[in-house]
Amino acid sequence: MLQSILSLNRRGRLTALLFSVVPGILLVLFLAACAPDLANPPRLATATTVAGARVTNTPAPIQVPAPTPTGSPIGQSSPATDSQALPAVTLWVNKTSPQYEAALEEIIANFTARYDIRVELVTVAPDMLPDLAKTVATTATYALPDLIMLPLEYTVGWAEDGLLDPEAASAVLAELGPETFDQTALDLVKVDEQIAALPSDGWQQLVLYRSDWFAEEELPPPDSFEAMLTAAEVISDRTVLTSTVVSEVVNLTYSFNMPTESSLRPTSRTFEQMAIANGCQLIDGQGELHILDPVCQDTLEFYRFLCNTYCPPGVQTEVSTLNAYLEGRVGMIIASPAVLPAVAGLDDSYKPSCPECDAPGFLAENTGVVTKISGRSEQASAENLGQIAYLGITPTADDAALIFARYWFNEGYLEWLAVEPARKVPMRRGTPAEPTRFLDTWYQLPLVEGEEPLATFFGEETAERLVTDLVNADRWGYTQGEGALITTIYEELTMSILLQELLSGYYDSNRAAIEGYKRIVELIPDYEYYVDPEPTPEE
Repeated sequence: MLQSILSLNRRGRLTALLFSVVPGILLVLFLAACAPDLANPPRLATATTVAGARVTNTPAPIQVPAPTPTGSPIGQSSPATDSQALPAVTLWVNKTSPQYEAALEEIIANFTARYDIRVELVTVAPDMLPDLAKTVATTATYALPDLIMLPLEYTVGWAEDGLLDPEAASAVLAELGPETFDQTALDLVKVDEQIAALPSDGWQQLVLYRSDWFAEEELPPPDSFEAMLTAAEVISDRTVLTSTVVSEVVNLTYSFNMPTESSLRPTSRTFEQMAIANGCQLIDGQGELHILDPVCQDTLEFYRFLCNTYCPPGVQTEVSTLNAYLEGRVGMIIASPAVLPAVAGLDDSYKPSCPECDAPGFLAENTGVVTKISGRSEQASAENLGQIAYLGITPTADDAALIFARYWFNEGYLEWLAVEPARKVPMRRGTPAEPTRFLDTWYQLPLVEGEEPLATFFGEETAERLVTDLVNADRWGYTQGEGALITTIYEELTMSILLQELLSGYYDSNRAAIEGYKRIVELIPDYEYYVDPEPTPEE
């Protein structure tokens, strides 16, 4: 019998999800279900990396009983003498750092003190969230949580699979006031005229660049394919003086860096922004795939050439990308706003160490920020990539969970936004009485605790840019009604694997488009528009 076991540490953090069956059968089932076609070496090679990234060694798991929330009607909770007898709400949050746990525990303590409702918190590593949710939903041993914090990519697919309750989310939205939320963030997750989940906060993908180097070479900001390639060519192998002594120099070998690891979803997001900027939409409103279109093949070629020509060799992660920039070894990177505290010298784990970085604040003062880039095709336009976090309500939730959801977007909201505010632009701008309350406060939140706001380090223009037009309606698949397909593509890391194979030299860009087409078709039941990209030659 298949048995799901959750291993939780004493702080409630999810540390492992294991499937136990007869030992000899387990490995066979796992390989059959997760490994790619063994006749396809590139997919096997990169899938090995993915599988390895998802497995962690943990202590012997402990059995945790499934939560059984028993909340009271909204607004009618009453005091309880025994904390364990209080109505309970289970909350999963895809953040695991001590900083996040401390903030969440404070929010929960204040909520419990006010409403006499207990909240069982489970923090989940982001990469484990999709596997965990699907497994718990398909077993009888454990119940789904009542509330889940999840990224945009999973919302529509999970709602259609029954993991989220659009009716409950829409009811809470009606109470809070739909007009107080970012309307595009709501529209992206519409399911049968209801919303799959409530948009909490978001951030834009950034191109960070050394503005001092660009100024010296009279280069425009890297906000287009052309500008990126021109700057990459000019600043490659640049010589940076570390003192007045000419012999003390550092050669900057590489001019660009970005995540390329096949087990990382940021790898897919990086390419997706380039694609929509170049006019490449993955699928249209009729459900027909367009990855074989010339404009999509051109985007794959641009991605391949830029990375293989100007990026450091080998697989890159978010951490290696950041380190290269902090050390002054690259002139441009693609990253999330989570790196801004490190660039400002406020992150003890990652400090600027470039030759000029002995001067406090030097790297932040000489970093430019781009949110929108333009492609090079006739269909090109200036596009960003906004990533939204949603609070989802599951079918197991009762009124106690709805009380917490309302609390989250009112009394608890600013406490949540204060943790990593650079990547937490509020999707609820304010309240009906104060329409811009939360957004106005966000501008004043310290970049890290005890420090000044983001604008102090990077300028008011940059702070405004992080907010402006954050939610992009052109994200792949959503306006075309194909959000569930995007969920599957991101869960399976389909594009991340394909892109690493492309950069590894398994395929050229044309072949990569064909491979991508075939793999995505496999994810669409009864696909109606299939054309053989490699027709049998006529005799």
